[in-house]
Parts: sequence; C-alpha cells; structure tokens
Amino acid sequence: MPTHETSHAPSHTSRCAAAIPLNPLRALFPLVARDGMLSFANGHPSPDACDHVGLAHAVDCAKDDEMSWRYGPSIGDPDLRPQLAMLSDVEPDAIVVTSGSQQGIDIAVRSALNPDDCVAIPSACYPAVLSVLAANGQRPIAIAEDEHGVLPEALHDTISSSAVRALYLTPTFGNPTGRVMPRARRIALLEICAQHDVLVIEDDPYCDLWFETPPHDTFVALARVVNRNADVIALRSASKSVAPGLRVGWMVVPDRLRGAVAAIKQASDLQTSGLAQRTVFHYLSSGQFDAWLPQVRALYQERQTVMIDGLHSAGFAPTPVDGGMFSWVKLPSGVNPETLFSNAVKQNVLFAPGISFASDPTNQSLRHHIRLCFAAQGCAKIKQGCKRLGQALAESSEAQNHD
Repeated sequence: MPTHETSHAPSHTSRCAAAIPLNPLRALFPLVARDGMLSFANGHPSPDACDHVGLAHAVDCAKDDEMSWRYGPSIGDPDLRPQLAMLSDVEPDAIVVTSGSQQGIDIAVRSALNPDDCVAIPSACYPAVLSVLAANGQRPIAIAEDEHGVLPEALHDTISSSAVRALYLTPTFGNPTGRVMPRARRIALLEICAQHDVLVIEDDPYCDLWFETPPHDTFVALARVVNRNADVIALRSASKSVAPGLRVGWMVVPDRLRGAVAAIKQASDLQTSGLAQRTVFHYLSSGQFDAWLPQVRALYQERQTVMIDGLHSAGFAPTPVDGGMFSWVKLPSGVNPETLFSNAVKQNVLFAPGISFASDPTNQSLRHHIRLCFAAQGCAKIKQGCKRLGQALAESSEAQNHD
C-alpha cells in the first residue's frame, strides 16, 4: 500500500526537487492499468461528462480563429477573462488564466510566500499540494479538522506558535472528504487569517458540481462582504466541468498581489495555450456550457446514489455528499486497512487509501478511511466494483478474526 516517500535524487538534483514526496495516488497507476481492474482510486472526471459535440464545435471555431495561433498576454486571453470573471462573480482584472488549477497553486505559493514560510493545510489534504510546497521550500503544518473542516481554534493556536503565512484548503466538496465547509466556519477562519495577515488559498475545482443546492459563499465572496482586510486567492478549473485535457484553470487574485502573480505566471510559461483558451472561450460563449452542466450534475448524483447503495450492501457505512466526485468512508471497526487494500487488489477493485491524504504522515487516524471516486465509472461498473469491495471486506474481516 503506497505511503509517503521522498524520491532518491541524483547529484545534480536541487534540494527542493529531492524533497518532493512521491505522490501516493500516482503510485497506484500501475495497478489501475491492470486488465479488468475497476478503479475508484483516481479523481478523474467521467468521459461521459464532456460535451463532445459542443466541444468539437468549439475546437472547430478555435482552429479557424487566428488568436489561437498567436502569443497572448501572460495573464490570459482578453476575451476569455471576462467570461471566467462572470463564473467567479468578480471583475475581469482579478482573473489570471493558468494551465490548470495545479499551476495556480504553484503560482500562488511562489507569488506570496518565501522559502521556509509555514503553510497551514488540513489534516486530510490533496497530496499534490505537498509537492508544490516542497518544490518551493515551504513547510506544511497540518491543522486538525472535524466534520465541518479545519478547526478555527486549532488554526489560531498554530498561527500563534508558528510563522504561518498562508492557509490552503478545499472548502467545497473537498478532496478527499467531499464535505462542504459551513458558512459560519468559513467566516471564523477568514477573520482569524485577516487578523494575523495570513493569505487564504481557496482551491475550488469542484464548486460547479453541486447536486440539489448551490454551495455556500466562497472565501472570495466573504472577503468582499464580511472582512475586507482578508486576502484570498481562489483557484478554479475547467478540468472538472468542461474537459481535463484542455488544462485551463484560472485564479482570482486580490489587487495587491496581481503584479506579483502576473510576473510569476510570465516566468513560468509565458502564457497558457492559446488554442486551449480560445476553445474554452468559444465553448462558454456558445451557451452550451450552461445547458450541459446540469446534465453533469445529474450524472454524478446518480452515480453517487448507486455507490452509496452498493457500499451499504457491501458492509460499509458511507455518508452521502451534496456534490463533487468523492466518497470518504470510515472502515468498519477492526478491519486492517492494509489487508483490505491487498484483498481489494486481488478482487480487481481499487480505492485510494486514506493515509495517502495525510498532510502529516505520522497521523495514523486517516489509515482507517478510504476515498472512492464515484464520478469516473458508469453505474453498472460501480455496482460491480462495490460487490468486489464487499468480498474484499469479508475476506479481510475473516482474516482479522483468525488472528
């Protein structure tokens, strides 16, 4: 079962590169590629969630658009930025287009933080953010959570005892938990960060994928109406709602950081692909996105329902979420997570072990959770995969009883 490790570096590798931990989810790829393997481990959108007809038309428009083939501004296509601003309910000047939201995390860190600065992150965290912090020399500090997300008192105590300069979190349908942080908790965290001049980095790639009700106000919105002293960089992505292969994301940047973000973006790659940006521009301006997105929400809601039912039948006790792509499941008492993982692989079904998301690898409490992505597989395969998980759980329980 994958664990946090650091890659072995040749002599000419930088200290920061050598410090990057191996991504435990990427380490699962060889297992995903096995014949007959049903994977709930990868957090990938479904191919069925892409509007192939609408996107094909957008590509046709983009390939005949001379702006697709030219250099453009580092901060993004001037026609696309206003459209993204409308999606984020901000002014266009706040938008910087990125090559996926992963680049946005990197640019945010490099623009606002120095090496050896401390970054507060949730105890259960998207593991690639640890790679970004290691690559740039920052130190992550895990903050305790409850079912509503990061605990304000834990954040306050950490800020008081450490030189924390930023708080990173995914408060809406978060990865891995799928939870939505309540509005009151968001305000409490925002006020603490404003009081101590701590930047909030709000990673928000799943916010469009709600099922019944739109999620709470974003940190960006709350910073405008509740606490104007707070600085928030928000990261959004077209990968989860349009198409991941386009690699188009965007940042919402506060005024005082826009010059630094623009400079770091230019130093990173000069600009995001012109063809990809113009494709997204033509797709959004066609109106197809607004018509298609409700179908994606309904698709994922149906798949979550099938997975929840299947997991219950298999002997697990999952908690439904209100959107996103993930189910975060605590294992039944007495089940050894490593044994379950091994038996699941034998049954040709894969999940992401909870320890893969531990921002502090010494925190063993996450060992007793697993993350399953209900988005990528169709309903028939979800039912089949849950049956396999049930068999793996039965074998693991039996083995435990014999020990």
